[in-house]
This record gives sequence, C-alpha cells and structure tokens, in this order.
Amino acid sequence: MNSTEIFLLSFEAVKERRLRSSLTILMVVVGTGLLVSADGVSEGYNTYLHDEFRKIGANVLAIRPKTSNIEVDQDVLDSMAKVEGVSNLVSYIQEAVLFQSQGGEQIVIVMGLDHSKLPLVYPTLSVEEGAFVSATDSSGILLGNGVAYSSMEGRVLAGVGQTVKLRFTTFTGQRPVARERTFIVRGILEPAGGSVIPVDSMAFISTSAADAFFERGGNFDGIYVLTMDPALNEEVQKRIQGSFGEDFTITSPQAIVNMIQNISSGMTLFSTIISAIALTVSSIGIITTIHTSVMERIREIGLLKALGYKNRLILTLFLNEATIIGIIGGTLGIFYGVGLAYIMTYFVNKTFTGPSLSFGSPIVIGLSGTFVRVTPVFSLDNFLLTWIVCVSLSMVSGLYPAWRASRLNPVAALRYE
Repeated sequence: MNSTEIFLLSFEAVKERRLRSSLTILMVVVGTGLLVSADGVSEGYNTYLHDEFRKIGANVLAIRPKTSNIEVDQDVLDSMAKVEGVSNLVSYIQEAVLFQSQGGEQIVIVMGLDHSKLPLVYPTLSVEEGAFVSATDSSGILLGNGVAYSSMEGRVLAGVGQTVKLRFTTFTGQRPVARERTFIVRGILEPAGGSVIPVDSMAFISTSAADAFFERGGNFDGIYVLTMDPALNEEVQKRIQGSFGEDFTITSPQAIVNMIQNISSGMTLFSTIISAIALTVSSIGIITTIHTSVMERIREIGLLKALGYKNRLILTLFLNEATIIGIIGGTLGIFYGVGLAYIMTYFVNKTFTGPSLSFGSPIVIGLSGTFVRVTPVFSLDNFLLTWIVCVSLSMVSGLYPAWRASRLNPVAALRYE
C-alpha cells in the first residue's frame, strides 16, 4: 500500500466513528482556538498601546509634585531648564470643570499651557477648524474633537466663534465657592482617538487664563520636560531626581508602556496556561479515542496481520488516525480562534471605557472616558507554529495506542471476542 491509500484507510476509520471523532476534534478545536485568540488579543493590545503612546513625544517626561505642599513656580522651571539634557519645558495648569455650551454640558479636563508648545508634547495633534490660542488670549479656548462634537449623535456641541461656560468649585477654608467664566471657542482639534491619552475629551486655554481662573497664584500643576533625545530620558530623570530629591513624580511614556505590558504579559500567560490545559485534555481525548478504536478492532488487526500487514504498517494506520484528528482540529481551531478573538475584543471595545486622564496627571474619577479600540493582530508564522504544535501533540498522543495495536499477536487477536 502506498501512503495515499494508508491515509485514506485511516480517514475512513475516523469517519466510521463520527460521534467519538467529532467530540475529540472539538476538544482540539477549543484548545487551539484559545491559544490563537490569546495570542491575537495580546498582540492587538500591545499594538494599541504603542499606537497610543506614539501620540506623545518619545522625548517627553511628565513631572508632578508628590504633594500639594510642593510648589511648582518659575524658580523651579528655571532650575529644571538648567539640567543637562533638557531641551525645553512646558508647564501646565489643569482642572476638571463643568463645560456648558448650547449643545449641553459635560465634565471636561481643561489644561492651561503655551499652545505654541502643545505639538511638542502631542506631536500628532492638528487643528481641524480655527487655530491655537495665543499666549496673550485670556478668553480663547481650544476644544478636543469629542468636546466639540457629540460622538453618539454627530451633532455640534460647540463651534468656532461660539461662547462656552466653564464652572468649577473651589474651597475657601471649608466653604465651597463656585466659580464660572465664559470663553470663546478659537479652534477645534482633529480627532485623536484613544483612551490612554484622551485629548478628544479635553480643552485647552492659555496659561495666563488658567492661572487667573483657577487661582493658582503663579504656580503650576506639573511640567512636561523635553529631553534632547529619547535615549537621554533615563539620565535626565536621574539628574532631576538628584537635584530636586523625591519631591516630584516623574513618568515617561515608555515606563507606562512597560508597566501595562507587564500586566498584559501576566494575563497572556494565564490565557496560554488555560489553552495548554485545554490542549492537554484534548490529547488525553485522542489517546482515549485511538485506544478505544484499537480495542474495537482487535480482530480486524489480527486479520490484517494474517494478510501480511507488518507491525510498522499497523502502527502507521492508527497513528494516521490521530494525525487526521490533529489536522482537522488544528485547522478548524485556527479559524475558531480568530473568530473568538474578534468576539472578545468586540465586547471589550463596546463595554470598556478607561477613565479620562492626561499623560503625567492623576486619574480624575467620574470623567467620561473614550472607548478602547483594540483590534486582534495575527501573523502567518504564529498560525503555522500553532498548527504544527497541535498536529505534533496529536501524533504524540496517538503513538502509544498505535504501538499497542502494532504489537498485538495475530493469533490471539483473531480469537478475541
């Protein structure tokens, strides 16, 4: 018999036991699918993170005082500008306010900074309509796309030239004091997307306007430090810590990416372990299926041996059955895994919104976040590797039952009842 005939004979044996073979293939499909989906979602999440943080300059360090007792004033800026490796500084004032316009009201993070330096921090930002606010403009405001337009209805909430009102509450002693001020929309930003840096959900005013409205008295909430080269980020961070002690929290985009990726890697490892357990269960199913097939066909094996079939050919016949189960299960499992990954990310994207925060600032609870948009990422190499692992595991699982079938005594097999 040639290889094709042997393979077809094994395939017919699998078809004869459809229910048992189908259940075993299903176990292989589930194990393979879990492995493929875990890999696709993990790669998609990592791609999403890198895309998000590419919106921030790679040479940016975000610095904030650890406590409210530490003042960030012009003297601090002047000292920090002298640190070796620092090319520029962008100081900012930030506050969560109630944003009111003709289209309604919403909670928005308002940031006051020099708009001419805004592209240094967020290189991908561009103005869709209008212009940036000048440093001397005390009544102009630049809106993120999500603030200007309703994402749900597509209607304009505030257009260029319209007036909007900002309201927030401060405290004098223990007495709350409400403050409000009217601003004129000077520009609207292009959609930036993302949830890690939700620029779409933010608004920007000049530093002088923020200082006066939020009563900062010449102090800032934080500083964006621009280094001469991203490779110098760690050195500059150490120099700043050496000069200012432990008074400031310093964050870099790469540090955040590394932290989130560590968490993601742990989740991926957990998913991979679950997938490995599923594949192990499927391999036990293959062993059981092939062993049962051998027990049911003992007399057939004896007859084949009496007709001159060698031990090697008998082993190959049963080993091919396990291989066929692996090939079918592995192939279907890849398609199942791709579908499962898209289903998982669909529900994550649909239901999960991260809290709004700006790079280097604390999370402001209660602000409307933007939707996460993770798309699974797959590669042909990973598909091929997963398929090979699946088929190889199936062959190994079928090896022992096939070996037992090949070692049966033909006389005893023919007499078996």
